Amino acid sequence: MPEYTHTLVPKPANFVPDGAQVAAFLSSLVSSGASPVEPVIAVSKLTGEVQTFPNPFTGKTDSFALRKQKKVKDFAAVAKAIQEIEDYDVVVMGQGPPELPAFLFDFKGPYDFTVRCCLRAEVVSTSDWHDEAPTQHEVEFFGRPCGPKQRLGIFHNPDTLEVIEVPNAGCARFWIEFEFGKMLFPRIEDHLDLIEPRIVEVAETAFGIKFVQGCHWCA
Repeated sequence: MPEYTHTLVPKPANFVPDGAQVAAFLSSLVSSGASPVEPVIAVSKLTGEVQTFPNPFTGKTDSFALRKQKKVKDFAAVAKAIQEIEDYDVVVMGQGPPELPAFLFDFKGPYDFTVRCCLRAEVVSTSDWHDEAPTQHEVEFFGRPCGPKQRLGIFHNPDTLEVIEVPNAGCARFWIEFEFGKMLFPRIEDHLDLIEPRIVEVAETAFGIKFVQGCHWCA
């Protein structure tokens, strides 16, 4: 099913927040009216197991690390659960639109809405290169390890597949995701500075850094 995820990527690629900052950010989303409605909060951690599978496009064997998700009761529990952990997803799952929506979609009615705070043990790609749309840059797929100097973010307009370049959005250890159900995509032209500005302000205040915007999507 098509889905769209908008990302906030820290300008410092090696930025790692502490658990209290993550909890403060999520609490501030709630107080600003931008959090998923009737949320369920969970923390996803690595299990230590890896699943392999043949890649039909490359002919090679690919693998991904398995994760286990556990519900937590509140944001204070989140801070404790992720303290001193180098790889996690903090997931807040609920419904949209909230009082302060990230985007105004041409859609009436509820939709699935998820916010994630993601940390990895090493710098990974936060670009979203689609191989059906050639680019002159060397781009690693979203979420895969990459060099910290690959700072230029490469993204594609979902409607035209035209390349959108975003400085400092190409790799990170930590990032924030806003995922939308019902096949909802924001209107994208030639840039990705699209999310409600007050949400960016909440993130920059909570984490004490500047963010740039990216995305990843499937068709």
